[in-house]
Amino acid sequence: MSDLIAEINDSEYLFLADIQQPDHHTLRLVIEEGRPSGESGSLNIAGTVISGVTRIEVTNESRVFELLWESYVAYSILNESFATVDSEECFEGTRFRVYSKSNFINYAARATFASPEYPGPTQHYEVVCQNHIVNVISVRGPLIVRLR
Repeated sequence: MSDLIAEINDSEYLFLADIQQPDHHTLRLVIEEGRPSGESGSLNIAGTVISGVTRIEVTNESRVFELLWESYVAYSILNESFATVDSEECFEGTRFRVYSKSNFINYAARATFASPEYPGPTQHYEVVCQNHIVNVISVRGPLIVRLR
């Protein structure tokens, strides 16, 4: 699984393609790798020209991953436009992050009765995509499969 986590972290662009709860308290994500596509050009936004931009798209060569948490305590999906960076948080990884200290861990501790005794010690996992950020608190990490 660590090889697949390395592949996810190696992806420059990720898109959340699907999110499901296939069974009670399970969570399934499908994430797709975006790749630069076509020639670079310029973009005019409100009279400001930005040059050297390239469209990012999911192509037939893009890697696709499925992440399945068999159980979770809590999860959230953020519009990445509203996500904040907090220097007090501690994590490892880039696109697939594992937190040792986070605001979401603190929130889950206050909002639930989950404890090291039940359901057991939990961990905060985060999947950082281009338009969405998915946070999951779970006793175990996800099962990860490369679909393409």
